[in-house]
Amino acid sequence: MNLFTILRQHVATQPNAIASRSSRRVVTYRKFWSRIERATARLASEWHVKAGDTVVYWGQGHQDALMLYIAVARCGAKLLPLEHAPLHQDSIAILKNIPTVLLLHDDETIFEVPPAAPVIANLSSLIATRCHHNPPVNEDITQPSLISLATLEIGSLQMGEQSLHQLLEDERPHLESNLAREFRIAEALFDADIFAPQVLPTLLGGGTIIFR
Repeated sequence: MNLFTILRQHVATQPNAIASRSSRRVVTYRKFWSRIERATARLASEWHVKAGDTVVYWGQGHQDALMLYIAVARCGAKLLPLEHAPLHQDSIAILKNIPTVLLLHDDETIFEVPPAAPVIANLSSLIATRCHHNPPVNEDITQPSLISLATLEIGSLQMGEQSLHQLLEDERPHLESNLAREFRIAEALFDADIFAPQVLPTLLGGGTIIFR
């Protein structure tokens, strides 16, 4: 079993449980998975994201960024989060060295100079309109072993990569012993000490991620 199948189990067994909430909205597991499916369809069919591609998230700890990560992973692509000001400042060099197919940003973001990405769109546009295409997704066999998260150390252009499978395996002792019911995101979502050890176990346990 992997994160995808476990989330679908939550939809079947506790559809009205809260997957995430913020000051803007509350998202049940049923709605969370529906948004993931809609986002996957749009990424694959309208923005042509495919296995091995890199999608950039520019923002900080937005509620929809969690859904974005899972949708990107279902496409077999990897998400490169730029959530800290130094990474934003280094974005010209970062995007020059790391080919990307799409950049999605928090809606309130204002760019002094637009990043050098082929396609730039608001994060909210990912699910704003329904995509009527249903691209094939082989999530049970292939996707969890593909690279799903790319990370950069501040001040360095050296990119680290992990698959969803690796993220879960690295935290297996934590997953088995401490499935939290709630976890609050204070700032960045994808930091190494937040995403794998805190966010993923909370989702696997059917808990709630709380955003600002």
